[in-house]
This record gives sequence, C-alpha cells and structure tokens, in this order.
Amino acid sequence: MSNPENPALLRRLLPVLIIVSMIGPLALNILMPSMPGLAASLGASRSEVQLTLSLFLAAQAISQLFIGGLADRFGRRPVLLLSLGLYVMASLAASLAGSILLLILARIVQAAGSTAGLTLSRTIVRDLAPQATAASMIGYVTMGMVIAPLTAPAIGGFLDDTFGWRAIFIACAVLGVIGGLITFLQLPETRPASITGQGMMAVLRRSGEVIRNPQFRAYCIGSAFTSAVFFTFLGGAPYLIVESMALPKTTYGLWFIAISGGYMIGNFCAGRFSERYGSDRMIRAGNIIGCTGVLILLGLALVPVMHPAAIFLPNMLMAMGNGFLLPNAISGAVSVDPKAAGAASGVVGAMQMGFGAVASFVAGQITTTSPLPMALMMTVFSLAAWFTLERGTRAR
Repeated sequence: MSNPENPALLRRLLPVLIIVSMIGPLALNILMPSMPGLAASLGASRSEVQLTLSLFLAAQAISQLFIGGLADRFGRRPVLLLSLGLYVMASLAASLAGSILLLILARIVQAAGSTAGLTLSRTIVRDLAPQATAASMIGYVTMGMVIAPLTAPAIGGFLDDTFGWRAIFIACAVLGVIGGLITFLQLPETRPASITGQGMMAVLRRSGEVIRNPQFRAYCIGSAFTSAVFFTFLGGAPYLIVESMALPKTTYGLWFIAISGGYMIGNFCAGRFSERYGSDRMIRAGNIIGCTGVLILLGLALVPVMHPAAIFLPNMLMAMGNGFLLPNAISGAVSVDPKAAGAASGVVGAMQMGFGAVASFVAGQITTTSPLPMALMMTVFSLAAWFTLERGTRAR
C-alpha cells in the first residue's frame, strides 16, 4: 500500500495513466465517422445507429457508479485489469456483430470495460497528490489522453474506408491488450493504507456522505453540464458534415483535430497554471473561453454558414474552455473526501457520461440540415455549467 502523497511515484506512473485513460475516449470517438454508413451496412435506422453512441455513454455512466466504489473496496489494480479484459472481449465481439442489436450490445459491454481507465486514472492521481497538485496532474494526464480523440476519428475513417468498419473494433481490442499488459507490468496498488480493510457498507456510507456535500455537487453537476456541451457537438456534428454537407468521413476526422487540439491546449494550461492560480480561477477562465466559442457558433448558425470551419473553429474554443475547467472541477470533486476518492470519481464520471448520453442522442435526432438546434442546446448547457460552478465556488 502506497503513501497517500507520493509525487515521485505519480510522475513515474503518468505514462501508464495516460495510456489506460485513452482507451475509453478512443472507443467512443473512433466510430463517429462510420455512424452514417452503419445504417446501410446493417439495415438499421438512424435512431438505432445513434444508440451505439448514446447507450455507450449510458453504460459508461452506470458502470462508473460501481467501479469507483469497487476500487475503494478491492483496490485500483485488480479492478482496472478485469475491466480491460472485459473491454478486449467486447471489442472482438463487436467486430463480429451481424446485426445492429448485437453491435449495440457489444458496445454497451465495451463501454463498461473501457470506463475503469478514465475513472481510476484520476483516482490514482488523487491517491498520490494533494488537491492543487492533483488538478495539475489530471490536466497533464488528460492532455496526453486527448491523443485518442485527436486521432480516433481520422483513424476510424481511414479504417472504414480501407478495410470496413469491423476493422475499427480490431484496433480497439489491440489497444486494450497493450493497456492491460502495461498495467500488469508497471502499475502498483496505490489505494491509501487508511482505507484498507473497509467493508462495502463503509465504502457506501462514505460515498453517500460525499454526494450530500454541497461543494461536491457543484463540482459534479457543473462538470456534467460542461461535458454535455461537448457531447451535444459529438452527437450532431457527424450528420452535418457527412450528410448535410456531403463530405467524406475522413474530412470529419481531420477537422476534429481542431477540437482535440483546443482541448489539449486547455489541458496544458490546466497542468501548467492550476497550482499557481488556483482551481476556482481556472474554472472561471474555462467558462469564459467555452461560452465565447459556443456563442460564436450560435451566431454563425443563425446566418447560417454551412462550412466545416463554421462548425469546428468555434468549437475549438469550446473545447479549450473545457480543458481549462474539467481537470480543476474533477480535482475539486475527488478532494472533498480523499478516503472516498474512487467513489467520488465514479459519481463525477457517471454524471458526465449520463448527461452526455442524453445530450448526444437528442442532438443526433434534431440536427438535420442546420447547425442551429445543436448550437442552441450547447448554449443552454454552457450557461448552466457557468451558473452551477459560480454558485459552488462562491459558497465555499
């Protein structure tokens, strides 16, 4: 069992945490360019295909409620290894799916297995660092993790165009095997000695205490609204680019680099400046930057301007603001009670993915030939995030 604060060990583990945290975002984003074509390939409706995204997010949300508590009870390492094994098996099953129903079921299991890397990477950071340092380290982990959504749509579009969509899931399985081997060889158990031996009832009791904390709820709900902004974009943008603008899938993937690049810049700033200026200032800066991007998108949608640049460049600012905000909000949430960090991380992740599942599904249904419905949804979520986080930081 490790010392609860061990920055030297944390720095050594950063590459491992980055790799395992990449798995979920890659599995989420790599299928995006293929979604419009899956309907014809599997004889499915648009709504059924949309479930491969929205139910993926819902499964991530539900599984995080359990993964955090299980990691507090049984340890970070065994829960992570078992989850990665589940992810690999589900990815292989998805590659063999002969119907949209089987693909949806495989995606649900794949999502549940992919969740542990993202949830437990930030839990492990909090195990080994105090809150201010944890915000910086989560920013650096997320900056590295963004390589997955940065490249995933382009990789997915290339694999689909070259080999067919089934090759996408083979690539997911390969990454899962790599992540599992690295975890097995490099990652020690980091659960603090102070929570060793807690029964499941004790874990649940501490989790309930965390959820009832007003500061935790502000960070948690605010980060969920912030994530909903991004997932609204994720649900609507592929249809605007591939269907309404009739552009190739690889075009979506290449333009998506701007989104991931903006998020990476925000994460770098969070890692570089959070410890110096404090989480609350970084959250406020993220809200300002993100809302600016969303309002520009709304203005262009009212014209409307139908070009990929009008969709992706304003959302680059949105993603940059998220990069400032989310590491600091998550660090604040998991620092409310370090002895329940796993459960807190799970609840935060569940809220993010739950809001994201609903937002992405609705955006996919209402976004047809105009970006305006998507832009309006993003504006509402962005303002709700600002209001919630401002109230939470002032109440502290």
